[in-house]
Order: sequence, then C-alpha cells, then structure tokens
Amino acid sequence: MWASTEDLCNFLSLTVVSLCIIMKVPQIWSAFKTGNTHGISLKSVLLEQTGYSIMLSYSFAMEYPVTTYLETAFLLVQNFFMLALIVYTRDLLSPKVILILAVYMTLFSSIAYRVVPDIVLKSVIVLCTPLGVSSKFAQILDLYRQKEPGRLSAMTWSIAGYGCFVRVLTNIVQTGDWFIVLNFSCGATLNTTIVAMILYYTHQKKSKLF
Repeated sequence: MWASTEDLCNFLSLTVVSLCIIMKVPQIWSAFKTGNTHGISLKSVLLEQTGYSIMLSYSFAMEYPVTTYLETAFLLVQNFFMLALIVYTRDLLSPKVILILAVYMTLFSSIAYRVVPDIVLKSVIVLCTPLGVSSKFAQILDLYRQKEPGRLSAMTWSIAGYGCFVRVLTNIVQTGDWFIVLNFSCGATLNTTIVAMILYYTHQKKSKLF
C-alpha cells in the first residue's frame, strides 16, 4: 500500500515538474511579444521570487527528495525572465537593482549550502507562507483595481494551482513538513482565486465588446 502511495506521489510530482517547465511561458511570451507587462504586479512577482528562492534553498539544504521541489527551480528561472521583462519594459534598471541582485544571490546560496546556522533555516521557511500569500494578494488587488487581466495568463495560474494541490499531497506523504504543506495549501486557494478572476474579467471585457 505504501509503495503504491509513493508511486502515485512520484507520478504526480512528475506531472507537476513537467507542467512547471512551461508554466509561466504563456505569460512571458505574451509580455515579450507585445513589449508590455501591463496587468502583471511587480510586487507580486518579487514576493513570489523570494518565496521560490526560500523554498528551493531550504529543500536543498534539508536534502529532501529532488522530486518534491524540482519544479521550484524551473519556476525560479522563469520568474527571472519575467522580472527582466518588467525591469526592461518599465525602464527600472539601475545600479541599485544590480546591488540587490548580488545580495540576493549571496543570501540564498548561503542558505542552500548551510553556511548559516540551522535555526536560520527553520526561521526562513516560516516566511514562505506569508510571502506566498502576500504575492497572490498583491496580484488579486491589482486585478480588482484594474478590472481586466492585461497580460495575465489563466493557463499559467491554473498550472500553478494544480501544482500547489499536488504538493500538498506529496509533502504530506513524503516529507511530513507542515510548514511546506501550509504554504502550498494557501497557494492552491489563492491561485484558484486568481484564475477565477482572470476568467471573470476576460468574460466581462468580451461582453462589453459585443
């Protein structure tokens, strides 16, 4: 029974990793093609990037099975592309941004390779949930204020929601880390909310055209 549960978790993990390889591609491509990042909250992307970085460096440091967090690495890279597009299209590049990037790389490398004390590891993972919730709320607020999705992709956020639901299950079974389970539970709920809002405002926009 346990073996079959493990097999199911590994299969679901594979689907998540496979989908996350391209999860943000529709949104990135839309922004790249138009040279426009309208509707995408910079605050949301930055908070999300911080959360991904904590999750990846913590899971690596704790030597959890790679299948339980591999998608985070792909999401991290895609988020870098999204941030680069936002910085470029909104003319935000400055020495301050480069300095922040250098500090960011140093900090999360230190966490991943356990240069910092273990108490720091346990402290930073607690931040994942408020960071994840804050990033989703920032996007929800932007959507609510603008009343239209802009360059937001329903497919991207649907995949994100599915990934969170799966990660709730796999982490319950394979790691038993309730900080991570709580983080993904909140993510699943809020990602689903964003998808519903994108679909609603897209429908409203089409209705006005006709």
